[in-house]
Amino acid sequence: MTTDKKKLLVLTPRLPYPVIGGDKLRIYHLCKALSHQYSLTLLSLCETHEEMDCELPDDGVFDRVERVFLSKARSYINTLLALPTRTPLQVAYYRSRAFAAAVEKMLPSHDGVLVHLVRCAEYVRKSDKPRVLEMTDAISLNYGRVKQLKNARGLKSRALSLEAKRLGDYERAIVNDFDLSVLVSQTDKDYLFPGSNADNVMVCSNGVDLSGLPYSVRSMASRVLIFIGDMRTVQNEDMCHFFAQEVLPLLRKRADYRFRIVGSISPALAERFRAYDGVEVTGRVASVADAAKDGAIGLCPMRIGAGVQNKILEYMALGLPVVATSLAYEGLKARVGCDLVIADTPKEFVERIEALLADEVGALKMAARAREFVAREHAWGGMVEPLLERLEELVV
Repeated sequence: MTTDKKKLLVLTPRLPYPVIGGDKLRIYHLCKALSHQYSLTLLSLCETHEEMDCELPDDGVFDRVERVFLSKARSYINTLLALPTRTPLQVAYYRSRAFAAAVEKMLPSHDGVLVHLVRCAEYVRKSDKPRVLEMTDAISLNYGRVKQLKNARGLKSRALSLEAKRLGDYERAIVNDFDLSVLVSQTDKDYLFPGSNADNVMVCSNGVDLSGLPYSVRSMASRVLIFIGDMRTVQNEDMCHFFAQEVLPLLRKRADYRFRIVGSISPALAERFRAYDGVEVTGRVASVADAAKDGAIGLCPMRIGAGVQNKILEYMALGLPVVATSLAYEGLKARVGCDLVIADTPKEFVERIEALLADEVGALKMAARAREFVAREHAWGGMVEPLLERLEELVV
């Protein structure tokens, strides 16, 4: 089929299917919006044979999909080789000669390239094609915050602190080799470029797909506390350990509260969480809406991380009253006390959760306002429009 659409090559360090988890959700929905105006080719790295062979949905987003295998063993070798250098370890982790060859072969037939995350930036850093870097978060800010935690379970704090320094230098330098770079929040931009206009860096917040997140009126009586997130990330694992260890026992002294973790998780980690009293683990699910249908409250007890949190937007869309930390609130324009409530200590979490359950009418009104907020401020169409306008100027 012939088309007069301009062609964009999209590079991703991980296959965005299935569309679960913050990074995958973001690049997928950005591409879904872009596909109305551009013909998109996806070139993605895959670290398992399952990803290489899995059937992809006929969703009309990508006109062509190519996959390149990069084994974990090769990635670990790449990382070790980068230790004595100044290269960020996660940039080294995703190095692949086969991927570089595929980029070199495919890029000439495209009008521009969209790179997802700094992990793939090297592949087109010196290209003369219009280049857009979708950075999402200032990852160095995320890693740097690990140092603020003491005795956090499973966190290799020293390694992440080293990576934070390398990444900060790299993130600030890499934008000079791209025509446009995109961050999810003004907080991330201000961290990387304090006091600078950085005209080739724009903020494009996260959106939410309301069609897949039906709103429902909740019953506080269930006392089911929902957490949605990919449990293969350091920040999500830390959130859940913090809540299961320090908050949930206090709540269960008062009533039969349950903490349900919804999202991809390794079998070993799932068993560790099920060992906590009152914790339920679903693993990856076909529908987060179904998994949370009896939920009373959505939680985001984030202590490390950066960027606008998709899980908060999803809770709001589903009608779950939200309790989040101050850090998780960064970048959101929602009104504290009206659209969500903030808690930072175990005592504050207990107080906020108990208050919502005690005032069900007030909790449901807050949830209704939050749904209106995400529909008004975070629908994907509105989020992507400024990016589309900038792309039109670049890809001519």
